[in-house]
Amino acid sequence: MKFKVALAFCAVALGLVLFLFSPYFALREIVITGNGTVSRAEIEDSLDVVLGDNILIINTSAARRRVMENLYIDSVSFERVLPGRLNVTVRERRLVAYIEHTPGSFLFIDETGRVLEVRTFFTEPLPMVTGLQFSSFQLGERLDVPNRAAFGIVTQYAQALQQYGLSTLVTHIDVTDVHNTRILFNQVEFNVGDARDAEEKVRTMAEILNSLPDVASYRGFVDLREIASQYFLTILT
Repeated sequence: MKFKVALAFCAVALGLVLFLFSPYFALREIVITGNGTVSRAEIEDSLDVVLGDNILIINTSAARRRVMENLYIDSVSFERVLPGRLNVTVRERRLVAYIEHTPGSFLFIDETGRVLEVRTFFTEPLPMVTGLQFSSFQLGERLDVPNRAAFGIVTQYAQALQQYGLSTLVTHIDVTDVHNTRILFNQVEFNVGDARDAEEKVRTMAEILNSLPDVASYRGFVDLREIASQYFLTILT
C-alpha cells in the first residue's frame, strides 16, 4: 500500500514538473514601460532573456542588477503574468543640467547632482551650470562640491525649472556668487539671489516669460532676490 502511495506521489510530482517546464510557460512577450531616455533595445539587452525561456525560472534578481548598471535607471521591477508575459517597469533619473568639466567635456547631472554621463556634446537643450568648484567626480555619484550652498541652489532651481517647464529654455545657471545666483534665458537675466522661495521665484519667472511675445528678441534684467519686492524688467531691444 505504501509503495502504491509513493508511486502515485512520484507520478504526480513528475507530472507537475513536466507541466511547469512545458512550452505552456514559454516567454512570449516582454512589456517594458517607464523608459524614455533609455531605449527598449538597451533594456532588453540588459535583461539577457529571450522569447521561449521558461518564465518561471527567469532570474529577475540578476536581470535587475544588469539593468541597474545603466546610470539613467533609478529602479526596475518585474511582474510575471502567466503563462508567458513579463512586465518590466523602470523609473529613470532625470537629466536636468550640464556642467563643463574641462573645455569641451561636460558632465550630465540629474536633479540630485548625480553624474550620469560625460560627453563632448549635448543631447538636449538644458541649462549649463557655471560657478561650481570641484576637483574630481565619480560616475553615478553626487558631485563632491566644497560649497554645499551653491550645490543646493543648483539642485533646487533645476527641479523647479523642470516643474514649470522652463528647463529647455534656460541657457545658464550661474552660482559663482551664491547670494546673487543668475538664471539666463538667452539675453534675459534673472537674479534670484539664493535658494529661498526657489519654487515661487521660478513660478514668477514663468509668468514673466509667458507674457513676452518672443523671449529671444528681448534683452533685460529682472531682480527677484526678494520675491516680495517689486521686480523690474528693462527692455533693451
